[in-house]
Amino acid sequence: MRVLQIGRDDWSATMTLPAGVTWTFADVGESWGFDPALIGRTDVTILDAPCAPAELQAIDSLISPHALLVDDRLETALADEHRRFLVRKAARFRDMAGREELVAQLSRQYFARPFGQKLEIRSAEVAPFHRSGARYEGNSYLATDIEHDGDFRQLMMWKENILYENHRALELWPEYVKDDGCEIEFVVQLIQSGTSDVIAFHRSYSEAELAEPILISHESSGYLSCSVFARGRGQVKVGPVHYRHSREGAGHFLPGGRRIVDSRREELFTYFHPGDLTPPLNIYFAGYRPAEGFEGYFMMAGLGHPFLLITDPRLEGGRFYLASDELEGRLHEVIREHIDALGFREEDVIFSGLSMGSFGALYHGSQFRSHAIIAGKPIIDLGYVAERGRLVRPKEFLTIFDIVNFWSKADPGSADAFTRELIDRWRGDPGFGDTKILMSYMQQDDYDDAAYYTLLESQTGKPTTVIARGYQGRHNDDSASIVTWFVNQYRRVIDEYVEARDGE
Repeated sequence: MRVLQIGRDDWSATMTLPAGVTWTFADVGESWGFDPALIGRTDVTILDAPCAPAELQAIDSLISPHALLVDDRLETALADEHRRFLVRKAARFRDMAGREELVAQLSRQYFARPFGQKLEIRSAEVAPFHRSGARYEGNSYLATDIEHDGDFRQLMMWKENILYENHRALELWPEYVKDDGCEIEFVVQLIQSGTSDVIAFHRSYSEAELAEPILISHESSGYLSCSVFARGRGQVKVGPVHYRHSREGAGHFLPGGRRIVDSRREELFTYFHPGDLTPPLNIYFAGYRPAEGFEGYFMMAGLGHPFLLITDPRLEGGRFYLASDELEGRLHEVIREHIDALGFREEDVIFSGLSMGSFGALYHGSQFRSHAIIAGKPIIDLGYVAERGRLVRPKEFLTIFDIVNFWSKADPGSADAFTRELIDRWRGDPGFGDTKILMSYMQQDDYDDAAYYTLLESQTGKPTTVIARGYQGRHNDDSASIVTWFVNQYRRVIDEYVEARDGE
């Protein structure tokens, strides 16, 4: 991890740096030191003395948002000309009286490579002494009934373990739903590295403790074994266990990353980059990705304007951003919160996404009066995608069936009805309204080859402008052309937006 300290005295001269930390010092009294070529890449920046605005501007490109730590004693000392810079960098004011403690914490909060994965429910099995029958609900849950009071009994365990390395804290988040008459405990054991039977850590977590992610930070490296215990009477459904490198309060996945969760323990994550603080606000929904984390950071940062990344860690690679009314409502609150904080209007927002992300952009973007929606390799009629799974993609993308089962508004047993309400809403008033829709699609798409025509038909006779470009091939045959078109159209739409705004 690379640290840049801006101040009057070099902290690294009087302390032992943690392993893996590279330290660069820039003296506020020597302007020649603020040369990006001399400093190089930085993961976190410390500002502990007043610095001329011109010097900070010189290294603007090196300082990432949410990774600028400012001594809280400077909060009133910094001049007004610093304010915009600090807002653009989403600076965090910190007490820097304990330097060594702060530096020791940096490598655990601002490391370069985020990581997120899950223990799939298919690698779980019911405990041998649990007598009730159990069933898999796709890749969503392992469901069973319990009928015993008294002490907790083991209900299920995972056959796979989680690698734990002691230099990085780990965050666990088990998914489950249960009847009110049931109570569960989540049990974690740490098997010490180099052994098969030395338990370095063992703890049971109650439901109250499971209201927040479990933080594992232990001096011993090893493997984490997870299991679920239960008691009471009713049904318990246990989902996957998400595990991620924790930034210990500095954000989720990326510094500044934000987690939203509903009462069913389902999550979405967002990350906001202030950009240049001028409209439009660009919102990007990640595509289907088994590895958990954000997508499209550098692509969106290259546009220069504020942007919001959204990612969906559920199921194998995402649930297409469909969620409970509670979770969708919280996502919309986050979007509106950023619109309001920037002083923008809904008309100053562009929704976007590729593949699975295109559905998120269209589905959620249609609920705002956005300036534009930009979609690549769109997937719209999820019921149709499920129907095609038998012959067009046998034994591939089985997650689509989990999604069809999830959408409670679909008519039972009818995949055809899965998207009916959504398409009817788009046909209705106001539909997409004055929103521009730009779309690049594959003409022989083996997921949803009718996506462009479905959207176009829904907007017939409406003021919505639809611009589209088709490419030969199946869904993943020419991703390079799709992405190139996507980025070029993004830049064109932004340029036209800025030109129209400046001409007002």
